[in-house]
Amino acid sequence: MATGTHDNLMTSWISFTQIQMHIANKLEARLLEKHNYSLNEFYMLTFISQAPGKKLRLQQLESMIGLSQSAVSRLVSRFEARGCGALERVVCDEDRRSIYTCLTELGQSKLDQATSTFNEALAELFPSEKLAQLMKHILPERKL
Repeated sequence: MATGTHDNLMTSWISFTQIQMHIANKLEARLLEKHNYSLNEFYMLTFISQAPGKKLRLQQLESMIGLSQSAVSRLVSRFEARGCGALERVVCDEDRRSIYTCLTELGQSKLDQATSTFNEALAELFPSEKLAQLMKHILPERKL
């Protein structure tokens, strides 16, 4: 591949990551303003909500959120320390050494409200026709 092509690919990649960071920052600002949730906290709640029984081990959350084990542990601990009642820890019946982080009914209600805010912010950043066009270009094999 020619050097110019490599430079264009690199420039495109950097632009793409800057756009992604810009959008993530906007989403996080809105979540913090309306719900006092960081983007990682929102993702954590979302992933737990989507799991069977609305519970996950910390090790499962690591790969989903993309943080280290200690970072996920701190994230969950800080969130629980707020005392908002959204999460609870439950000992695993099969392996008493493992602990699940579970979403409570109150947590699901709070997540539903935050998801509404998240979707509103995304809709502002990506009007549906532009998003569909972008997704077709990026993921042509995926039906929208």
